[in-house]
This record gives sequence, C-alpha cells and structure tokens, in this order.
Amino acid sequence: MPQSQFLIEAFDREQWCPVLQALFPVDDPEALRAILAGMADDDPELEKIYFLDDEELAAIVATFNVSFDPAQLDSKDLDISLSRSQSSDPTPYLPYLIHTRYELPLLLDGRKKLARMSDLYPPMTFEGEDRFEHWVAKGVLHREEDNEPFDKPVQSRGQTYLGHRTVYYTPKGEEWRIPASKLIWDASGKSGGWNEHFERLEGMLYGYEDWQNDWWIKRGVTGGGFGGMSCCCAVTAAGLAWIEAAGFRALPPIDRPTLTIMMYGRWEETDQYAAMLEEPDCVAVARFNMLGRDFMKFWETQRGGPWDLPAGRIAEFNRFLRGSVEIVARRDGAAEAKPK
Repeated sequence: MPQSQFLIEAFDREQWCPVLQALFPVDDPEALRAILAGMADDDPELEKIYFLDDEELAAIVATFNVSFDPAQLDSKDLDISLSRSQSSDPTPYLPYLIHTRYELPLLLDGRKKLARMSDLYPPMTFEGEDRFEHWVAKGVLHREEDNEPFDKPVQSRGQTYLGHRTVYYTPKGEEWRIPASKLIWDASGKSGGWNEHFERLEGMLYGYEDWQNDWWIKRGVTGGGFGGMSCCCAVTAAGLAWIEAAGFRALPPIDRPTLTIMMYGRWEETDQYAAMLEEPDCVAVARFNMLGRDFMKFWETQRGGPWDLPAGRIAEFNRFLRGSVEIVARRDGAAEAKPK
C-alpha cells in the first residue's frame, strides 16, 4: 500500500453528528494493523471502519503523532472510530458545512430548514431517528412521514423490502417546505429527471445561501452529477468559433471522419487537458454533459472509452446534450470564448 490517509473521528450519539476529527498519513500500514490487534486480519487494505477503545486510541495517537483529544469535549456518549479516507479528490474539503451527517444540529441551530430521510423498509426507522424524535416531542421540530408500499416485495442487498419510507423534519413554523419538496420531486419525474435546476430549488428549501448553491451546482455539473455523464473533446480554431456562434449549445461539425470523445476525469483534468491540447490542430477543450441512457444510443458499450463519434452523427449527438458546452482549457493564444 502506498501512503494512505486515515481519519479518526469522535461521533456524539446525543447530538448525532461528528464533533472531532483528525486526518493523518500512514506510511507503514502494518504498524496500524498491529495496534488493531487482530481486528483487521481479514481486511488487507484496511478499508473497514474500526471502533477504538481508549488503549487503541492512545496507541494510534502516540505512534502516528496525531492531535486528537476527545477529553476536551463536553460530550458524554462518544463513539471513536478509525477509517481509511477513500477520497481521491485532491481538494476534498467543502467551503461550507453541508448537511450530510449534520442534519440534526443544523436543524436545531436554524441553519437548515428541511431534512428528508429516505430509505427502504423494513425496518420502519433510520439510524439515529430516536434523537430527532426527542426534539419532536419537545415541540422544537415538526415531523411528517410517507410510506409507499411496493406492488410486490423487492430483494436487494440480501434483504426483502416491502416499500419506501420517507421522513421529513423542519423547524416549527417551516412546515410549508415539506409539500414544496414533494412538488419539486413530482415535477422532476415528469420533466425528464433530476437536474441542476431542481437541485437549486431543493437547496433553497433546505436553507442554503445562494453562493453555496452556486458552488454545489457547479461541482455537480462538472462532475456529471446533475446532467448525466461529463465528457470532453478537442476543438480546432474553426470549431471554437463555431461553438461560440452557436451560443455554446452544440458541438461543431468536423472535417475528419470521427470526433474523439473522452470521459471527463475531475481529479486528472490538468493532465487530461494538457494531453488533448498536444494534438496538432487542437486549440481548446470542450466539456459537455449527457444522460447515460442517451450516450448509450451511440455505442454498444459505455465502459472505458475513448469513443469515436462519426462526423455524420454529431448533429444527432447534439440533440441529447444537457446544458451548455463549456470551454475548459485552451492553448496559449487561442481566442477567449465565453457563453453569452
């Protein structure tokens, strides 16, 4: 194993959220495995989550020089866990606190106006539900529940499920956000599926600020999260001018047999763009999104890539683009092009 990042976390079961974390590098995984004393014998890559006792925590802190002291916290019911960081994102930290795993404190603080907890049933509960119900009983939070039974039981993840359960919470006085959320999801199902516009509406219902929604949606769009698959291709000088004239809504016609299309890799984008710009007639790189089901209409397999799109099918391909074509890289000296 190369050097890996591991996370120690203190999770407060009363507040139902993490309250202390420390990320640290591990050069010698066997030293960490020895501290876990047999718990990791069947985990060669140390990818499981391990709950630590005081002795194991102290050994990790001392061995890897980690700054982590849960004794400083005013918490009575803590779970201390160790996990390997799975993120390959070189900048994994968000510029604001998102609601995932922080639903309850954000609701109680008034920073979040709506929470929607959704899963298959049985069981007829989600983990930590009792902590939310505590504040419902106190009259601080409002709660609604919807249960949608399946026509017949569904087998998934080795279990039998009878339906889909959704529980909504809002601070008192914000109950209107629940029917509004249902309307958004209903509208998305009748409008071709979820996209960045529905995502923004939901973010507004949740209580996020405009700049937070802007950042989140840009990240989602460039990663293909709302508009389907995110792909890119090399563009010539003539093609760049054509894209600009077309209002950044379509890929340009080409004078060669095929257009090479590659899957966009967020974490490798710098190297990916540099390689594409090395092509003799390439002056820019265009990025665009398409739903996977539409993408599959042009090839027998979606796996892998790159894909060669015949020149005669570009117009047809353009019919399925979602959102704007974005110029994400250009060779020095190429004309600046921006959506109007």
